[in-house]
Amino acid sequence: MADKTQETTTQETTTTDLSADAATSTSFDATSSDGMEPIAEEQLNGAESVELDAAALLDTVARLESELAEARQECAEITEKSQRLAAEFQNSRRRQERQLAEEMERVSAHIIKRLLPVIDDFDLALANTPPLDEAQQAWVEGLIQIQRKLRSVLEEEGLTPITTDGAFDPTLHEAIASAPSDEIESGHIIETLRSGYMLKGRVLRPALVRVAL
Repeated sequence: MADKTQETTTQETTTTDLSADAATSTSFDATSSDGMEPIAEEQLNGAESVELDAAALLDTVARLESELAEARQECAEITEKSQRLAAEFQNSRRRQERQLAEEMERVSAHIIKRLLPVIDDFDLALANTPPLDEAQQAWVEGLIQIQRKLRSVLEEEGLTPITTDGAFDPTLHEAIASAPSDEIESGHIIETLRSGYMLKGRVLRPALVRVAL
């Protein structure tokens, strides 16, 4: 009877141990399964986050490249506009300077032309000076110095006399009389009646001449 009782106790103990082992194994499996699932989800979420970050970075790069292209285009337009304005300013300044120079030349020519009769009077007076004594001759020499000074000033402004030696030139001379001549070839100038002048290469006043027939 005692042996049966001991055997029964042993079997119960074995059953209890197996139950405990099974429970422990089940608990370990559950723990392992519950512990692995969060790790897999975190890795998946991390991969998705990396993909999203890369896409956002590409979008940012594309946006910055677009903004850079627009900025370069705007800069090129501003540069072109600035260069065009600078060229227009330079052209305008040159045009104004040219107009001012032309106006100054017209004014200068007008003033010099009004002084030509004064030169004519000097020439006529000195060409018809009567015989003088020493004191009077000194006075005439003073007038000659004034005439030379006036001519020098006008020559510095570009005034030059027109030559009247040789053939008649209608662009430089104005014939107011003609006469036959045994000494002068036909079509050549016999006498200068009034001096002519050029100002900076342009005829300011033609010379009045008499031409041989």
